[in-house]
Amino acid sequence: MTCDSLFNLDIAVRRYDPLKSEAQVTVQESVFDPLLTGSGLSSEDQRLLTFFAGAPLSTDKTHQYTAAFVDPLTTGGSYRFDVTATDNVSITDFSPSSERSESYETTWKLTYTQPLLRNLGRQANRWQILVARNTLGISESQFRQTVLNTLSDAEKAYWDLNFAIMDLKTKQGSLQLAQDFLDQNRIKVRVGTLAPIEITQAEAGVADREEAVIVAENAVRTAEDNLRRIMNVPRDSPDWGRPIHPADQPPLKEVAPDMAAAVDTAEANRPDLEQARLNLKSRETELSFRRNQRRWGLDFQGTYGALGANGGDPSIGGPFSYGRAVDDLRERNQTNWALGLNLSIPLGNRQAVANFTNAEQGLSQARYDLMRMEQLARVEVRNTVRDVETNLKRVKAAKVNTRLQQEKLDAEQKKFENGMSTSFQVLSFQTDLASAETRENQAMVDYNKSLVELERVKGTLLESRQMVLPGGTGAGPAGATAASASLR
Repeated sequence: MTCDSLFNLDIAVRRYDPLKSEAQVTVQESVFDPLLTGSGLSSEDQRLLTFFAGAPLSTDKTHQYTAAFVDPLTTGGSYRFDVTATDNVSITDFSPSSERSESYETTWKLTYTQPLLRNLGRQANRWQILVARNTLGISESQFRQTVLNTLSDAEKAYWDLNFAIMDLKTKQGSLQLAQDFLDQNRIKVRVGTLAPIEITQAEAGVADREEAVIVAENAVRTAEDNLRRIMNVPRDSPDWGRPIHPADQPPLKEVAPDMAAAVDTAEANRPDLEQARLNLKSRETELSFRRNQRRWGLDFQGTYGALGANGGDPSIGGPFSYGRAVDDLRERNQTNWALGLNLSIPLGNRQAVANFTNAEQGLSQARYDLMRMEQLARVEVRNTVRDVETNLKRVKAAKVNTRLQQEKLDAEQKKFENGMSTSFQVLSFQTDLASAETRENQAMVDYNKSLVELERVKGTLLESRQMVLPGGTGAGPAGATAASASLR
């Protein structure tokens, strides 16, 4: 059995969403990763200086090596440090002599750029990181919601299987009653105390109940398969051919939920409300960025650097080298600096205005969406609380009805034995008893399912079952990473 076979397939699919969202957070944060670059250039330039008297040839050979370190800042600015080394050899060939010149230069330069209006500040430059983190929180919350729904489905499927088995036993018991009644009628007909037509009535009752048993048996198989699907039983497992026997019968644990407290709990714990709140935060962050983008562009740029040089005719002042150029650079004989402002004024600025308007509308939509979901959650919790109360009353009423139907059948059976009733009446009362038992079983299962549903709509099903999602912490109460949860 593989590891993946241990997980419900819905959970196995959804557990990758937080991992993907976490990678997107890293992608957005990587925008501010520093960059180190380097390059080398070699060139040669040859040309004739004149077409007269020997046509002297000039040759320039240049090598240039550069390295740069660039570091973007979350304030919107950046600084850049450049180091350059350049050497040049120039040869002019005059027959029968030639001239040679060498030069070596080393420079460093520090450049700082900072927006002063558009793209100024951490909020404007980190907004996509914040949105990505909110998206991660939404993915974690969705994963938690999938686990909640799957756990709820598993428990409900378990109780449905319980009902199918109990209903099958009810149908089998009703069939046994009809068969016993048929045997009694046959005896009475043989001894002449009962008309033969009564046997026909009893046989019809047996046939009707046999059909009900067949249908109930199929319902059990269907409920078993539904539970196997939720448990993700491997296709080659022998469990597909084995019956499932629930270890627990539906208990009657009377609960009186507080409606106001249940609503408050749901508003604090439901994953769908958490997702809506995170989406609202993302829309607020985007609106702040779009507002910033409507500004003019005004950027400050400052540079400071130094130059070191060494060169000339090697036959006069040589030898020349990079070492001497570096020494000159250290002595800072040649420095330079510059300060500047760059202004850009978008005429019309329609794109920025349209983006801001779109973000403003998206924020308003997200607010109304949160209000809508809070209202739906409130109604859903209230309905579920009433379902719990109603189903508990159903259970109590159904138990009384089952007891009375049994007493009614016993009385009718005695009347039949004394010749004061008919087979039709007895069979009808047997049907009434079976229907009462079925309704009692259904009410009991519905009550337990409504308790599961109440914990689900409150968002507290995991806590009530003392289950914890493994992994790190996430945004809000979701607290789930892409770790998987097993329902086996």
